[in-house]
Amino acid sequence: MNIQVIGHDGICQRAALIAGLKPSQARSKAKSAVQSFGRLRDLLRELSVCGFSLCMAVLGGVVFLYVEQGQEVLRALAERGDQTGATNVWRILLFGFGLFLWSVASWYSARVLLDCKFFNGRERPLPKKECWSEFRENVRLEFPRLLGVLPFAIVGTGFLLCTFRYESTAPWGLNLLCALCYAAGVLMYFVLRARRKFINSRYAEANAEEDAVSAKLKGYSRISIRIMGAISLLFALLLVINPILFAGEIGTGAVLVIGGAAWVFWGSVLVYFGQRVHLPLLVLAVLWVALCSLTNDNHDLRTVTPTQDYTRPKLSDALKDWHDRIAKKYPGKIHPLYIVASEGGGIRAAYWTAAVLGTIQDEQPTFADHIFAISGVSGGSLGAAVFTSLLPDGRDRKDFARRAEAMLGRDFLSPATAAMLCPDFLQRFWPWGYTGLDRGRWIERSWENAWRDTMQKAGTKNPDRFAQSFPELWRADNDYVPNLCLNGTSVERGKRVIATNLLINWKEFLDADDAIERLMPIKDQGKDDKRARPGVDLPISAAAHLSARFTYVSPAGKFPPDGTHVVDGGYFENSGATTALDILREITREMSRAGSDLEDTVPKLIMISNNPTANAPMPDGVKRKMIVTTEAEQKRSEPSTFLEDAMAPVDALLNTRDARGTYAQRAIGHAQEIFYENLNGKLPPNQEAKVYYFSLAPAEVPLPLGWMLSNRAARAMNLQLNDEGKSITTPVETWNKIVRAQIIASLPPPVPVTVGSNRSASAR
Repeated sequence: MNIQVIGHDGICQRAALIAGLKPSQARSKAKSAVQSFGRLRDLLRELSVCGFSLCMAVLGGVVFLYVEQGQEVLRALAERGDQTGATNVWRILLFGFGLFLWSVASWYSARVLLDCKFFNGRERPLPKKECWSEFRENVRLEFPRLLGVLPFAIVGTGFLLCTFRYESTAPWGLNLLCALCYAAGVLMYFVLRARRKFINSRYAEANAEEDAVSAKLKGYSRISIRIMGAISLLFALLLVINPILFAGEIGTGAVLVIGGAAWVFWGSVLVYFGQRVHLPLLVLAVLWVALCSLTNDNHDLRTVTPTQDYTRPKLSDALKDWHDRIAKKYPGKIHPLYIVASEGGGIRAAYWTAAVLGTIQDEQPTFADHIFAISGVSGGSLGAAVFTSLLPDGRDRKDFARRAEAMLGRDFLSPATAAMLCPDFLQRFWPWGYTGLDRGRWIERSWENAWRDTMQKAGTKNPDRFAQSFPELWRADNDYVPNLCLNGTSVERGKRVIATNLLINWKEFLDADDAIERLMPIKDQGKDDKRARPGVDLPISAAAHLSARFTYVSPAGKFPPDGTHVVDGGYFENSGATTALDILREITREMSRAGSDLEDTVPKLIMISNNPTANAPMPDGVKRKMIVTTEAEQKRSEPSTFLEDAMAPVDALLNTRDARGTYAQRAIGHAQEIFYENLNGKLPPNQEAKVYYFSLAPAEVPLPLGWMLSNRAARAMNLQLNDEGKSITTPVETWNKIVRAQIIASLPPPVPVTVGSNRSASAR
């Protein structure tokens, strides 16, 4: 075999023959192409110092153009109304000011870094070309200006996209804010161009020498940089001191854009010093954060010291206690026993759960007496905790739903975002953990502040209840309060972690961990007698947050005794039906025992779903008018070939999470069917329903996840309590009003009977 080796000249000759060129012409063109590539590479390397500003613009684009909660922030700013506290003139003005700061920081940081000319001594010597030099200089001038305009363009486009998310007429505020952002971007660009022309003409008229001009401009730059640094430091200091107070006042939108400006500034400072000392400081900072993470976990679960001893009852004891009380208060009647399963879904789930339960309680004060247990996940746990915490103030008040909605209508995203951007972000660079910087605690305190403000205005007797010990709800001098099971997920074990006033027994709650037990010293964990309190308890807010540690916004909570972690309960399953099934199974077992006095008890299920794409099951006695599967739900289950090898495991895990919730709901419904087969024909008509299903449907506005609601989103959920305010283009039928009427019909009317405490068996 003859192998012919072709050198560089041979390649050029063959290429020339193919292209129909002479060898000398081919060499000239190849040399020109190499030179052009070298010029382009040098230019891109020079522009790379502006990469942090560009990355922040890309991140802002993802938040405001792609993430639903980011678009909800923009919608909330533009929607007038008093349904939530998400917007006012002050917040809009501060958002505009923060957007201006982000724009100035992006432009000025890039301009200063380019003026430093870090790569002048490292450029490849190339033949000078007049047109290329002019092009290079224009790019150096225009690129920082474009970076300065990008924030206005991104946010303006975000407002524009929001206008297409309404079925009815979009709020005029969206169009106005969109126009203002675009106009501000155009104005910013021409002001920056005029500024350069003004500086050039001014010093040209003064015949100033170039060195003197350069020195004077550097002096101005130092002053500007100090001002930018002072503003960002003041912003960070205020958020470190109290993100609830300061971030809550300025709103989530302002926090995001001012935080973006601060990150651009300090990121550019790192780039500057990195280029000066020829070290990749950003890479070193990331490595330092990774190293510090070995010792600086500051996300310990927040605890309080209880004011009284409390012995947690077993499930069977709690059931007996409930029945003795209900039989005494409502003698001679069939007693419906309700088990509520509340689905997760951020503030949407919390608002919807509290609205559903609060509305029934307002219409029928005996409702709470007949709820045996509530199993919640994520936002559903927060809504359940809010509803349950309202009960000690009296059952006959007709403002349960109003108080719950007023409390949960607050902007909880701004303190969470502020704590994540500043206090907890700074903690990542410090090797020792400080719990005062934990963003999870600031989220809990924002709930407590909202509770305190709402209850003080409503004139309730204990405005600090949400910050007090979780078992305080079941103290001896309180009236009956339903049992709460707030479900989290263990990071290390993958199983349920339940915060509850009941004693978790592995035979009753299958393969579940007890959050209260995990707060005990390690030597006491796993003992048979776990009824006594561990000396510390979770506050109500922390117990709800244990279940609602929403991805990334809330960190994984740490149990101090053993260092294990807990995250959102939705990782295990998102419906709450698994724990509700454990409770139902034990109740039916107790009812089937010989000599049981529970013959007058009928267990019933209330399923509260907040998934707008789910199709609500048809209640008994109602004919289905239509069967609709939404387009979004269909698309979720369609196969995809995009990056299949990489995305298949991720998609499978996410879809399995949803499927486990659906399976749990169907499993508990099937268990009810089996139980009712033995009671067929033995129940009065108003007790025949087995499962009561509340659900949301697509509305005229999106109902996103997260920790903040716009006015129209909150109003749409209120309307759907009566099956109104639903989407016209994506119709999904619900029966919330009918189901609520069925529940009320199954309940006995109030009776004027004074009953002693129901805590004789469980409280000491």
